[in-house]
Amino acid sequence: MRFQTSRMLVFALVAAVTLGSYACQNKAKPTTVPETPNTESQPPTPPPPPPEVQPAAEPFPPSNVDKTPVVEPSIDQLNQQGVLATVYFAYNSNELDDAGKATLQANAAWLKAHPKHTVEVGGHCDERGSIGYNIALGDRRATAVKDYLVGLGVNGVSLIAISYGEEQPLDPAHNDSAWAKNRRAQFTIKS
Repeated sequence: MRFQTSRMLVFALVAAVTLGSYACQNKAKPTTVPETPNTESQPPTPPPPPPEVQPAAEPFPPSNVDKTPVVEPSIDQLNQQGVLATVYFAYNSNELDDAGKATLQANAAWLKAHPKHTVEVGGHCDERGSIGYNIALGDRRATAVKDYLVGLGVNGVSLIAISYGEEQPLDPAHNDSAWAKNRRAQFTIKS
């Protein structure tokens, strides 16, 4: 039995040595640090330049802005100033000529910039023709102007087309010059 014990002891010793040597082989090997090249022959690298310093912003200069509230002119003042120009027509016609279209384009710009106002487009005629005929012609003139303005983007709800016929002449004289002034579509700001 002693022989067996010494055999076991030798076997255990051989196993321990074998395992020990195997464990030593699997240990992590230390990593080597790469050598830095010799920089003695190269000049040293200068440090980076300091960041560019931005000058401090100047304070916003005080301004002498007029702080008086803006007061819009009254409707009467707008009508007296003639902010909406009158359009004139040829005899017995409701057709817009180039001058009338140019006038309406300027009027449309003002109307679109001031959409809160309601504006009456009054169609007028000279005194020639019957009362009924002139009322119908005045209506066609006012409607032609309103339709043209709506085509330019003006809100049609803010425009009221009405005919005055020959009842409100701009010039009461009875000649060609007066009649040319009376054949018109005139704008009146109502609200």
